[in-house]
Amino acid sequence: MIGMNQKDLKIFFHRIERHGIYDLNHLYAQMRAWFGENNYIYNEKENTTKEKDKGVEVKMKMIAERRVTDFFKFEISVNFLIVEMEKVKVKDKLLDKGFMRAFMTAKLYFDYRHIWDKNKFSKLLKFIYNNFIIKPKIDTVYTAALKFEAEDLFNVMKDSLDMYNP
Repeated sequence: MIGMNQKDLKIFFHRIERHGIYDLNHLYAQMRAWFGENNYIYNEKENTTKEKDKGVEVKMKMIAERRVTDFFKFEISVNFLIVEMEKVKVKDKLLDKGFMRAFMTAKLYFDYRHIWDKNKFSKLLKFIYNNFIIKPKIDTVYTAALKFEAEDLFNVMKDSLDMYNP
């Protein structure tokens, strides 16, 4: 049951942890390319780099959105935390070494333009629409499509990180 004031459904949540050698620039490029190929509007909310005693710390937050209909929107966010990162040379290529943790969340937003949030009556209509009229389509079409896309991006991330196993 979708609540009257509920604005989204979390469809997918996974994390990746990687300790070792990887190519952060390649991972970033692969993700940006995937967002473009799948018609997502990409936005980088945070990208900070700090020098620490044991290496570099990187925090990055990527958010990508895709309008599906006038009522539904997909959002995929990926938060990175990388600690003790340093540059290493492997076969004449400069790569990254350190501990990376990435959290990916995919959400289905409904009434993302807040058209049905004007008053209590329209909120009630949205509740009825979400739970009784379009609920089967939410469960079978929209959540399945978003889950498929999120899993595809997750696989792109895993493939990109596994390319440079030491």
